[in-house]
Amino acid sequence: MALVLGIVAVCILAIYSVYFIRIIKGSPQEFETELLKAFAAWAVSRGSALRGQMRLMLAASIVLEAVYFTLVFTVISNPAMLIFSAFLVGVEVVHMGLVSSAFYQFFRGRLKIKELFNWRMERISAVLFFTHCFLVLFCLIWG
Repeated sequence: MALVLGIVAVCILAIYSVYFIRIIKGSPQEFETELLKAFAAWAVSRGSALRGQMRLMLAASIVLEAVYFTLVFTVISNPAMLIFSAFLVGVEVVHMGLVSSAFYQFFRGRLKIKELFNWRMERISAVLFFTHCFLVLFCLIWG
């Protein structure tokens, strides 16, 4: 299970690395604008199928995070990492709640696409997830 956790952690690190670097450099806005434009183009191309696909993506994200954190709590024994993991679970519950609410409002016509993402929360989530995965790998290698 440690190997699976390591693979998942490396994948998350790879996914978040570009955004993390932009955040650390102090210039995430340009990257976020690119992401929003790409999302808008994708949303237009999906048309009426967008709502179902967004639900599926949100559900997949929740499942993947649940698998990741289940592996963390099963494999990692470092008390500090377990506390950090519990904190991150709480942050991610709030994050997923905000994302779900934003998409619900978007599909009801109450939010414009440019208002869809809470970039401050996205940055917090990205930095915490990147850091957590890095520390998990550290624990797996040297723990």
